[in-house]
Amino acid sequence: MNWKPLTVRLVSAGAAILLLAFVLVLATRQSGTGTTSNNPLVGKLVPPITGVGINGQSFNVDDYSSEWVLINFFASWCVPCEREHPQLAEWGVRHEDDGIVVSIPFGDTEKDARAFFDEHGGDWPVLMDSRATWAVAFSVLRPPESFLVAPGGTVVARWQGQITADEVDRVVDDLGRKERNQ
Repeated sequence: MNWKPLTVRLVSAGAAILLLAFVLVLATRQSGTGTTSNNPLVGKLVPPITGVGINGQSFNVDDYSSEWVLINFFASWCVPCEREHPQLAEWGVRHEDDGIVVSIPFGDTEKDARAFFDEHGGDWPVLMDSRATWAVAFSVLRPPESFLVAPGGTVVARWQGQITADEVDRVVDDLGRKERNQ
Protein backbone atom coordinates (compact mmCIF):
# COMPACT_ATOMS: atom_id res chain seq x y z
CA MET A 1 0.00 0.00 0.00
CA ASN A 2 1.32 3.47 -0.94
CA TRP A 3 0.89 5.80 2.07
CA LYS A 4 2.28 8.97 0.42
CA PRO A 5 -0.87 9.98 -1.52
CA LEU A 6 -3.06 9.24 1.51
CA THR A 7 -0.78 11.28 3.80
CA VAL A 8 -0.77 14.22 1.39
CA ARG A 9 -4.58 14.13 1.20
CA LEU A 10 -4.95 13.98 4.98
CA VAL A 11 -2.52 16.84 5.56
CA SER A 12 -4.23 18.92 2.85
CA ALA A 13 -7.66 18.21 4.31
CA GLY A 14 -6.42 19.14 7.79
CA ALA A 15 -4.95 22.42 6.53
CA ALA A 16 -8.18 23.21 4.68
CA ILE A 17 -10.24 22.59 7.83
CA LEU A 18 -7.97 24.85 9.90
CA LEU A 19 -8.15 27.60 7.27
CA LEU A 20 -11.94 27.32 7.09
CA ALA A 21 -12.19 27.49 10.89
CA PHE A 22 -9.99 30.61 10.94
CA VAL A 23 -12.10 32.30 8.27
CA LEU A 24 -15.31 31.42 10.12
CA VAL A 25 -13.98 32.86 13.38
CA LEU A 26 -13.05 36.12 11.67
CA ALA A 27 -16.30 36.32 9.73
CA THR A 28 -18.54 35.68 12.73
CA ARG A 29 -17.02 38.01 15.34
CA GLN A 30 -19.71 39.73 17.36
CA SER A 31 -20.49 43.44 17.22
CA GLY A 32 -18.81 45.69 19.68
CA THR A 33 -15.67 43.68 20.17
CA GLY A 34 -13.45 46.61 19.34
CA THR A 35 -10.91 47.30 22.01
CA THR A 36 -9.57 50.66 22.96
CA SER A 37 -5.86 50.62 22.52
CA ASN A 38 -2.86 52.82 22.89
CA ASN A 39 -1.59 54.70 19.91
CA PRO A 40 1.04 57.43 19.62
CA LEU A 41 -1.74 59.81 18.51
CA VAL A 42 -3.89 59.46 21.63
CA GLY A 43 -3.47 62.70 23.56
CA LYS A 44 -2.14 64.59 20.53
CA LEU A 45 -3.72 66.81 17.90
CA VAL A 46 -5.41 65.01 15.05
CA PRO A 47 -3.31 64.89 11.86
CA PRO A 48 -4.58 67.08 9.02
CA ILE A 49 -7.37 65.43 7.07
CA THR A 50 -8.59 67.39 4.09
CA GLY A 51 -10.00 66.39 0.78
CA VAL A 52 -13.02 65.94 -1.39
CA GLY A 53 -15.26 63.05 -0.45
CA ILE A 54 -16.64 60.52 -2.90
CA ASN A 55 -19.90 62.49 -2.77
CA GLY A 56 -18.09 65.63 -4.03
CA GLN A 57 -18.18 67.46 -0.68
CA SER A 58 -15.04 69.13 0.62
CA PHE A 59 -13.91 68.11 4.08
CA ASN A 60 -11.36 69.58 6.47
CA VAL A 61 -11.13 68.15 9.99
CA ASP A 62 -10.18 71.63 11.28
CA ASP A 63 -13.67 72.84 10.33
CA TYR A 64 -15.02 70.53 13.08
CA SER A 65 -12.74 71.68 15.90
CA SER A 66 -15.74 72.40 18.16
CA GLU A 67 -17.29 68.95 17.58
CA TRP A 68 -16.58 65.28 18.18
CA VAL A 69 -15.11 63.60 15.11
CA LEU A 70 -15.27 59.81 14.74
CA ILE A 71 -12.74 58.73 12.10
CA ASN A 72 -13.31 55.21 10.82
CA PHE A 73 -10.92 53.26 8.60
CA PHE A 74 -12.91 50.54 6.82
CA ALA A 75 -12.85 48.30 3.76
CA SER A 76 -15.69 47.11 1.55
CA TRP A 77 -14.39 43.52 1.81
CA CYS A 78 -14.23 43.59 5.62
CA VAL A 79 -17.07 41.67 7.32
CA PRO A 80 -16.64 43.40 10.73
CA CYS A 81 -16.71 46.75 8.89
CA GLU A 82 -20.04 45.82 7.35
CA ARG A 83 -21.41 44.83 10.75
CA GLU A 84 -20.27 48.01 12.49
CA HIS A 85 -21.57 50.33 9.76
CA PRO A 86 -25.09 50.67 11.28
CA GLN A 87 -23.44 51.57 14.60
CA LEU A 88 -21.51 54.39 12.91
CA ALA A 89 -24.79 55.62 11.44
CA GLU A 90 -26.42 55.42 14.88
CA TRP A 91 -23.59 57.41 16.47
CA GLY A 92 -23.88 59.99 13.69
CA VAL A 93 -27.61 60.40 14.37
CA ARG A 94 -27.04 60.71 18.13
CA HIS A 95 -24.43 63.40 17.54
CA GLU A 96 -25.90 65.27 14.59
CA ASP A 97 -25.60 68.50 16.61
CA ASP A 98 -22.14 67.96 18.12
CA GLY A 99 -20.27 65.40 16.01
CA ILE A 100 -19.51 63.88 12.65
CA VAL A 101 -18.42 60.52 11.30
CA VAL A 102 -15.69 60.41 8.64
CA SER A 103 -14.87 57.18 6.80
CA ILE A 104 -11.58 56.44 5.08
CA PRO A 105 -11.33 53.32 2.91
CA PHE A 106 -8.28 51.19 3.74
CA GLY A 107 -6.78 49.15 0.92
CA ASP A 108 -9.87 49.67 -1.19
CA THR A 109 -10.92 51.27 -4.44
CA GLU A 110 -13.23 54.24 -4.81
CA LYS A 111 -15.58 52.08 -6.88
CA ASP A 112 -15.87 49.50 -4.09
CA ALA A 113 -16.20 52.19 -1.40
CA ARG A 114 -19.05 53.79 -3.36
CA ALA A 115 -20.74 50.40 -3.78
CA PHE A 116 -20.39 49.76 -0.03
CA PHE A 117 -22.09 53.07 0.83
CA ASP A 118 -24.73 52.59 -1.87
CA GLU A 119 -25.60 49.24 -0.32
CA HIS A 120 -25.32 50.10 3.38
CA GLY A 121 -26.17 53.81 3.44
CA GLY A 122 -24.47 56.64 5.25
CA ASP A 123 -24.33 60.30 4.32
CA TRP A 124 -21.12 61.31 6.05
CA PRO A 125 -17.83 62.19 4.33
CA VAL A 126 -15.89 59.31 2.75
CA LEU A 127 -12.36 60.33 1.80
CA MET A 128 -10.11 58.22 -0.39
CA ASP A 129 -6.57 57.66 0.91
CA SER A 130 -4.96 56.39 -2.30
CA ARG A 131 -1.41 56.90 -1.02
CA ALA A 132 -2.21 55.61 2.49
CA THR A 133 -1.08 58.96 3.91
CA TRP A 134 -3.74 59.01 6.63
CA ALA A 135 -3.44 55.29 7.33
CA VAL A 136 0.27 55.82 8.04
CA ALA A 137 -0.35 59.01 10.07
CA PHE A 138 -2.84 57.11 12.25
CA SER A 139 -0.72 53.90 12.35
CA VAL A 140 -3.64 51.84 11.06
CA LEU A 141 -2.86 48.14 10.89
CA ARG A 142 -6.09 46.67 9.50
CA PRO A 143 -9.74 47.62 9.26
CA PRO A 144 -11.83 48.40 11.06
CA GLU A 145 -10.01 50.93 13.19
CA SER A 146 -11.63 54.02 14.64
CA PHE A 147 -10.37 57.17 16.32
CA LEU A 148 -12.34 59.65 18.39
CA VAL A 149 -11.29 63.29 18.25
CA ALA A 150 -12.61 65.55 21.02
CA PRO A 151 -13.70 69.14 20.54
CA GLY A 152 -10.46 71.07 20.38
CA GLY A 153 -8.85 68.54 18.03
CA THR A 154 -7.20 66.05 20.41
CA VAL A 155 -7.35 62.34 19.61
CA VAL A 156 -8.82 60.80 22.78
CA ALA A 157 -9.43 57.15 21.84
CA ARG A 158 -8.55 54.45 19.35
CA TRP A 159 -10.41 51.19 18.76
CA GLN A 160 -9.11 48.21 16.85
CA GLY A 161 -11.96 46.06 15.59
CA GLN A 162 -15.68 46.51 15.42
CA ILE A 163 -17.23 49.21 17.62
CA THR A 164 -20.70 50.20 18.78
CA ALA A 165 -22.24 53.63 19.20
CA ASP A 166 -22.56 52.89 22.93
CA GLU A 167 -18.82 52.17 23.25
CA VAL A 168 -17.95 55.49 21.65
CA ASP A 169 -20.52 57.33 23.77
CA ARG A 170 -19.02 55.84 26.95
CA VAL A 171 -15.78 57.63 26.10
CA VAL A 172 -17.65 60.84 25.21
CA ASP A 173 -19.57 60.66 28.51
CA ASP A 174 -16.47 59.84 30.58
CA LEU A 175 -14.57 62.78 29.12
CA GLY A 176 -17.57 65.06 29.66
CA ARG A 177 -17.73 64.02 33.33
CA LYS A 178 -14.00 64.59 33.81
CA GLU A 179 -14.27 68.03 32.21
CA ARG A 180 -17.22 69.00 34.43
CA ASN A 181 -15.34 67.87 37.55
CA GLN A 182 -12.28 70.01 36.83
